[in-house]
Amino acid sequence: MGAIVRLKLSILIAKLAALLSKKLLRRSGETIAGRVLLALYPKAISELAKDKKIICVSGTNGKTSTTKALVSIISKLGSVATSPSGSNLERGVAAALMNKSDYAVLEVDELHLSRIIEEAKPKAVLLLNLTRDQLHRMHEVKRVADRWAASAQGAPETLFVGDIDDPFVAHALNSAAQAQRISFGGRKHQDGAVCPSCGKYLKWNRNNFKCSCGLTNSNPDQSFDSGSAAYRNATMANVIGELFGAKPIAIDEKSLERSVDQIYKGVKASIRLAKNPASWSEALKSVTGLNAVLIVNAREVDGIDTSWLWDISFATLSGKHVVVCGERALDIAYRLHVEGIEAEITSNFADAIAKFEKGSDVHVLAAYTAFHELVNS
Repeated sequence: MGAIVRLKLSILIAKLAALLSKKLLRRSGETIAGRVLLALYPKAISELAKDKKIICVSGTNGKTSTTKALVSIISKLGSVATSPSGSNLERGVAAALMNKSDYAVLEVDELHLSRIIEEAKPKAVLLLNLTRDQLHRMHEVKRVADRWAASAQGAPETLFVGDIDDPFVAHALNSAAQAQRISFGGRKHQDGAVCPSCGKYLKWNRNNFKCSCGLTNSNPDQSFDSGSAAYRNATMANVIGELFGAKPIAIDEKSLERSVDQIYKGVKASIRLAKNPASWSEALKSVTGLNAVLIVNAREVDGIDTSWLWDISFATLSGKHVVVCGERALDIAYRLHVEGIEAEITSNFADAIAKFEKGSDVHVLAAYTAFHELVNS
């Protein structure tokens, strides 16, 4: 059987598996389609990427929302293949590439980026940020940064775009033959004490860094005003778009924050995803009212190790009515107690939201699994 015929047959079977998954299990069908395709044709990603202009988006935080924003931008230039659900492992990439299109904008998991770059040979890669996340899987941030740097060095035809205010992104871009360095005026990094390139201590001057080895954020190709993580990601999405010839578009920053407003028995809940030290620190800035619910789980995708709770300052919650729940409710309650913040503990979200009077506004910061359970319920 010829390779082209085998690939077409594999795609047909994968699409059939997806259809059955939708009809019988009421699921998206993306994961099973990608799994089946790669099982039948392991080189599917390489083959399907050949006739598309590929853009990959990776980083600890903001991948899904930035990818969706970038899809909106690139769609002005032609048809775009992507994963609607944000499936960002090889199977999700394979499923997205099955669709015929001019472009493909792919969200890619940090640890899987190297393989996707090698197989898909993207025109551009957008690197958002790197911080501690899922410690049981990622381990230390430098481990991922070194993988990125090696991939950048090995892909001279690919343009790497990234926020060099993050030392780990700067390290990766320094290894690229083609790089577009973006700065937002600098900012502190929780893991940025040591240079990821040479191992010496970074010299920080307020929000900017430099090292004797040459790593610095003082040499950007483009500079923008400082702002929230959502603003930075929206700006970089437009930078990528312009490099491909698309006009910048206005992007609602709130849509990039992974937040949803819902009403529960008269209580307005603003639910926001918070999954690691960086995203929790960013999310805590949004808690402007007097009421908050914090939900911490520790499943595989949340990160089994919750020791990162001790890397966050919860001082902004002082004086507020705080309720905690989730599988690790005791962990977060004790962490708050040590910082002088008392919280009520409940067994589930329904009991937590019931602690607030009808008409109240409540900020809900939820772990990955909790966020999706609430939003999809």
